[in-house]
Amino acid sequence: MEEHKTDRIEEEKVDLFRLLQEFRKVLRRLFWFPLALAILCGAFLGIRQWRSYVPMYESSVTFAVQLVSSSLTDIGGSSGYYDKAVAEQLSKTFPHLLQSELMRNKLQSAMGVGRLGGSISAQTVDNTNMFMLRVTSFDPQTAYNILNAVIEVYPEVAEYVIGQTGLTLLTEPSVAAAPYNAFRPARTMAKGACIGLAAGLILIFLYSLTRRTIREPEDVQSLLNQKCIAVLPLVRFKRREKSLDPAVSILDEQVSGSFQESIRNLRIKLLREMEKEQQKVLLVTSTMPGEGKSTVAVNLALSLSQNGAKVIFVDLDLRKPSAKKILGIKTESLGLAELLTKKGEDPADHLLQVGNSGLYLLAGDNASGNAYKALHSGRLSTLIDALREHADYIILDTPPSGILADSTSISRAADAAIYVLGAGKVERAGAADGIQFLSSSRIRLLGCVLNAAKTGSGKYGYGYGYGYGYGYGYGKYASYGSKKSAEKKYAK
Repeated sequence: MEEHKTDRIEEEKVDLFRLLQEFRKVLRRLFWFPLALAILCGAFLGIRQWRSYVPMYESSVTFAVQLVSSSLTDIGGSSGYYDKAVAEQLSKTFPHLLQSELMRNKLQSAMGVGRLGGSISAQTVDNTNMFMLRVTSFDPQTAYNILNAVIEVYPEVAEYVIGQTGLTLLTEPSVAAAPYNAFRPARTMAKGACIGLAAGLILIFLYSLTRRTIREPEDVQSLLNQKCIAVLPLVRFKRREKSLDPAVSILDEQVSGSFQESIRNLRIKLLREMEKEQQKVLLVTSTMPGEGKSTVAVNLALSLSQNGAKVIFVDLDLRKPSAKKILGIKTESLGLAELLTKKGEDPADHLLQVGNSGLYLLAGDNASGNAYKALHSGRLSTLIDALREHADYIILDTPPSGILADSTSISRAADAAIYVLGAGKVERAGAADGIQFLSSSRIRLLGCVLNAAKTGSGKYGYGYGYGYGYGYGYGKYASYGSKKSAEKKYAK
C-alpha cells in the first residue's frame, strides 16, 4: 500500500515538473502574447479613463455640535457626553435630512437655484462631538456655495429632528484649487498592464495544461505506442553572428561526443534491422518542420559512410531543400525535382561526392514550384530503383508527414522508415496522426528517434555540445564528381 502511494506521489511530481517545462517552453515561444496583452490592457484602461474623466472638486468644513439649551448633564455637571450623542445622532439622521424635500427646498431657496448641482455628505469623528460636512461638485465655486448654504440652513432643519443645536466652526470652508480625483494616466495604464500581463500568463499556463508533447523516450512508448530506437541529445552553439545558422554534424569536432555516439548507436540498430529483411532504402520523416529530421538523416548517412558503406542521400524535401546547406556544399547540381521532368536522365550522373567518403548526394539548389506533382510522379520509384545498384544504402529525406501527404507517396519507393520526434516540439495528437498517416502506406516503420532531448547528464547519459563554429569545414571535405567518379569510387 505504501509503495503504491509513493509511486503516485512520484508520478505527481514528474507531472508537475513536465508541466513547468511545458509552460517555460510555451512562454519562450509565445512571450510576445502576455506583453501584447499588457500593452493593450494598459492602453485600453488609459483611454477609457481619459474619455470618462470628469474633474470633481470638494469643499469641506468641520463643526463642533452642542445643544443650545439642555438640562441634561452627567454626574460631573458636564454635557459633553450628550454633545457626543447629539453628533452621533446627527450623523445618522443627516443623510435622510439631505434627501428630504425640506432641506432641498431651503438650500435651493437660499442659493436661488432650481437644482443644487452637487453632492452633500456628513460624517462624525468617532468618540467626539465633531461633525464633518463635505460637498462635491463639477465646479469648485458651486461646491463652495452649496457648503455655505448648508451651514446657513442646517441648524433650522436639524431643529425639527433633535431640537435646537449650536454649531462651532473648527475649520473654515474654502474654494478647492484642484480636483480631488486628479487624472493619473500612468498609474491607470500600469494597473491595466499588470492585469493584461497576468491574464496572458494565466492563458499560457492553461494552454500548457492542454499540451501533451513528446519529451522522454517513455513518452514514445506510452503516448504513441512506438519503439524509441535512439535518443539524440540537444546540441547548442554559442553564436557570434545571428545571420549564421550552425548545423549539427558529426564531422564537426566541436559537436559533443555524446551526440556522435548516439548517431553510431542509431546506425548499429538500423543496420541490424535492415539487414534482417535485406533492405537498403530508408525513409526519414517527421511530423512538423523544425524537429531536426534533415539533421538526423544527414548524420545517419555520414555515419553509414564512415562505417564503410556506400550511401546515397536523396533530398526529397523539394519545398525546402536543406541537405546541401547542412553539408556546406555550394556546387550547383540538379535534384530529383528536375530529373523527374527530364526523361532519359540517369540520376547517378548527378551525384555529388562528399569529400573522399562513400557518401553521395542527390539534391537540387532551389525549391520546386510544384513539389506535389513531382513527388507523386510515377517516375519517382523508377529513379530510386535506378540508384539501388549504385549504393549499399539510400537515405530519403522527405517532407514532414504531419502536414503533407508527400511522404506517403515517397514511401512506395522505400523499404523502411524512421520517424523523427523533436523533443518538446510536437504534441501527441500530431505525432500520432503523422505516424498513422505514414503507416497507411504499409511501409515498415523501424521506430522513432527522439531528437534534441534535454537529457543533460541524466539517466540516458547524454550531454550537450557547446562550441563555436559556423563553417564546420565541410568545404574542405567536399569534392564532387559525376557518374564516372562515383563508379571509380564504388570499384575500390
